[in-house]
Amino acid sequence: MRHVKRVFVLIQIGMVMGGLFRCAGEQAKDTSWTPEILTKENIYLPDWSTAGYAWGEQELPEMQATLSAVDFGVIADDRGDDSKALQAAFKAAHEFDGPVVLRLPQGRIILREILFIERSNFVLQGAGDAENGTIIYMPKPLSETPDPEELTELREYLVVNKKRQREKDRGIDEPFSQYAWSGGFIWVQNPEIQAKIYLKDYYQEPEVLAEVISGIRGENSFEVLDGSLLKVGEHVRINWYNREGEESSLIDHLYDGKDVIVGRRHWESPEVPIIKQEVTIMIISGNTVTLKEQLLHDLRPEWFPTISKWNALTQVGIEGIKFEFPDPDTTYIAHHLEKGYNAIYLTNLTQSWVKNVSVHNGDSGILADVCSNITVDGGIYTGKLSHYTIMFGDVTSMLARNVKVNGPCRHSLSFNTGSRACVFTQCAVTVAPSLDQHGGANHQNLFDNIEIVENQPGRTFFYKGGDGYWSPTHGAFSTFWNINVVFNYENETGAVIELEGVPNGPSARLVGLHANYPMNITYGPDAYMEGINKPGIAVPSLYAYQLQKRLSAEF
Repeated sequence: MRHVKRVFVLIQIGMVMGGLFRCAGEQAKDTSWTPEILTKENIYLPDWSTAGYAWGEQELPEMQATLSAVDFGVIADDRGDDSKALQAAFKAAHEFDGPVVLRLPQGRIILREILFIERSNFVLQGAGDAENGTIIYMPKPLSETPDPEELTELREYLVVNKKRQREKDRGIDEPFSQYAWSGGFIWVQNPEIQAKIYLKDYYQEPEVLAEVISGIRGENSFEVLDGSLLKVGEHVRINWYNREGEESSLIDHLYDGKDVIVGRRHWESPEVPIIKQEVTIMIISGNTVTLKEQLLHDLRPEWFPTISKWNALTQVGIEGIKFEFPDPDTTYIAHHLEKGYNAIYLTNLTQSWVKNVSVHNGDSGILADVCSNITVDGGIYTGKLSHYTIMFGDVTSMLARNVKVNGPCRHSLSFNTGSRACVFTQCAVTVAPSLDQHGGANHQNLFDNIEIVENQPGRTFFYKGGDGYWSPTHGAFSTFWNINVVFNYENETGAVIELEGVPNGPSARLVGLHANYPMNITYGPDAYMEGINKPGIAVPSLYAYQLQKRLSAEF
C-alpha cells in the first residue's frame, strides 16, 4: 500500500513540475551558466519552495458546480442589477452542507454591493476571464457603498495618524481613502477574528499554544517548552517580539546587521509581534516540533517567541472571472485617494487559490492581508492607471505566477508591509514596470523569472514605497532572480544604462538580471550580485528549482 501511495505522489510531482517547467524548459535550451550562489554555503539564500497552495505540491483543483447563481435570479447581459440575486446565491452557498462550488453564468453581471465569503470549502467559479466568459461589472466604487464595519479600525487609524495625501504642486491635501489598500467587492474573511491590526486599542492578545525555547533559521524543527496543546496538521502562527527597544537584537537580525535607518514602528509596540510566520505542523515528538516550512528566523529567548492559534479559512477558490470597472471620466486624482474600484480582498485565509481572474480599469486587483499559501495563477490587468494589481501585504508564503500587467500601475507587483517568503514568478509587466517593496519588515521575498518592458528613459523598476516610520524598504535576503528587461527605446550611443536600486534594502540578492542594453545597477547596502548582463541562466526559475529539489528529497 505504501508503494502505491509513493507512486501516486511521484505522478503528482511529475504533473506539477511539468507545469512549472513548461516556460522554464523552453528557456533552458540555450542556457550557459549556473549561479554560484546555489552552492555557496556562506551566502544565505532563503527557500521559497513551500510558497503557494498545497506548498506547490499539487495542481490547483478542478471542481464541478454544486449551485448555479442562475437559480437565484442572476441574469447575465440583461443590464439589470444582479446584486440581490448574488447575495441570495451567496447565502445559499454559506448554508450548503459540505464543500460548495457556486457557478456564475457566462456574460456580464452587474454588482453594486460587497459579496462576503465567510466559510471554508467555497469556490466562486465563472466561465472564464475572456470576453466570452464571466464578466462582473461594478458601475460604482466601494466609496459609494455603506462604510463596512470591518474597516472601522482602519478609518480611525487614518484619522489618528493624520494620513493625508499632500501634493503642493497640484494643490492636493486630502485624507487617505480607506480603500487605498483594503477592501474588495469579493471579500474573504473569518468574521470572528481581526483582519489586520492598526491601533493598540484594538489589539487582541493571541491564544498562545506553546512557548518556544530555541530554533535556527532555515531549519524545520525546533524546541518548545510544552507541546501538549499543539496538533499535527494544524495551521498556526509563530510570533517574534521586540522588547529590547530601539537597539534590538531582533532588528539587527532582521536587517542582517547592516547600517540602515530603522523606523520607530519597529519598537513602539512591544506587545505586538513585529515578525510573524504562518506555518503547518507536520510532526510532534515530545517537545520537538517539525514544520512543513523552514523557519525564517532564529528562535531566541530574548525575542519571546510563541506559537499561537490561527483560525484561518481554507480551500477557498475564486476562478474564471473578469472584473470590469467603468472607463474613467476624469484623469487620475492622486495616490492614496482611490475610490475603491477594488476586485478581491483576501484576509485570514490559507491553502486557497485565485485562478484565471483578470481586472480591467480597477484601482486594485487582488489585495491580501493575514494570509498564507495562496496561489494566484494567471490573469491579465489592463485599463486605467491603478494602484495595485496584486498586493501581498501582511502575508506568508504567497505565490503569484503567469500574471500579465498590460496597463499602467503605481505598484505593478507589490511586496507590501509585512510580506514575507512570498513569490512572483513567470510574470510579465509591459507598461511602466515597478517591482515594488514597501517598508514595514517585508523580507525574504522573491521576484523570479520576470520579464519587464521599459519605455521611458531614466526610470527604474526598483520601486521603494511606504512611510519612513517603517523604513528600511525591505529586510535581508530579498531576491531578484532572472529578470529580463526590455528597454523599448533607442540607445544610440550604446551607453550603459544606470539603474538605481533600493539604497536602504540590506543584503539583497540580484542574480541573472539582463537586458537588451548593458546595465549598471547600484543596490545596497551589501547586495550580492551575480550574472548581471548575463543571459542564459541555467536555472530560469529559482522557485521551480527549489521546489523540484525539495520534492525529490522528500519523495
